[in-house]
This record gives sequence, structure tokens and C-alpha cells, in this order.
Amino acid sequence: MSTQNKDREFLLSVVREMTKSMTGKQSTKHWSSDVLWYDIPPFASRGIEPAIKMFDTVFGSFKSYEVFILETDVMMSELMGVVCTIQKIDILFKDGTRRTVMVRETDVFKKDEDNQWFLVHQHASVPSGGDWDGRIIIA
Repeated sequence: MSTQNKDREFLLSVVREMTKSMTGKQSTKHWSSDVLWYDIPPFASRGIEPAIKMFDTVFGSFKSYEVFILETDVMMSELMGVVCTIQKIDILFKDGTRRTVMVRETDVFKKDEDNQWFLVHQHASVPSGGDWDGRIIIA
């Protein structure tokens, strides 16, 4: 397997790992210390600490959840990798309420001088319109 294919598989495994985490510390394990991120609440920040706080608050209201990655697109170069996913998330809140959310997420990774990959930018959003079925249409 080529180095680029190994790197691609590693980045996909990191994205899958992040979808399974229910703690901020675990969710940000592969993040650069100065990561820039935009998440589903109307919130943007730089750095890991605000992300840990926000993730722990959000996940703290969940009893459980399951993420299904419906679509994946990966763009790679020697030093950069971009993973775009469409995710369906089934959430069970602690109060018994259930909700399904469709999410678009883009994770941008950069390889450092030690050949380690770190997330440098993340953006997750819930598409507006409410009836989006998760299909990606490429012109």
C-alpha cells in the first residue's frame, strides 16, 4: 500500500474514531493545539480547550447516540488531507427524547515535521431546509 493510501486510511480511521467519542478530551485527541473549528451550535473557536468544554456539555445531555457515515470524500496531498462526510446521527437524550440529525462535516488535517497528522480545521453543520436526504449531487 502506498504512503498516500496509508495516510488516507489513517485519516478515515481518525474521523470514524471521533464519531464514537462521548468526551471532549477523546474527541479532540488528534487536534492541533491551535485548531480552528466551527461546530453545529453557532460557535467558532480556536484551540482545544473551548472544544472540550462544548463537546462535554453537548454529549453530557445524551444517554447514547449512533453515527452512520453515509458519504465520504477524501482529498489528499503529501502534507494535507481533507475528509468530507455526510453523517446521520441518531440521538437518545437522557430525558428519553429521540432525535435524528443529518450533519455535513469537513475535517482538514496537516502532517507535521514528525510525519504525524493533526486536525487543523473542522466544520460541522446541519443543512437548512429540514428535508435534505443526505444525497450529494455533483455537477
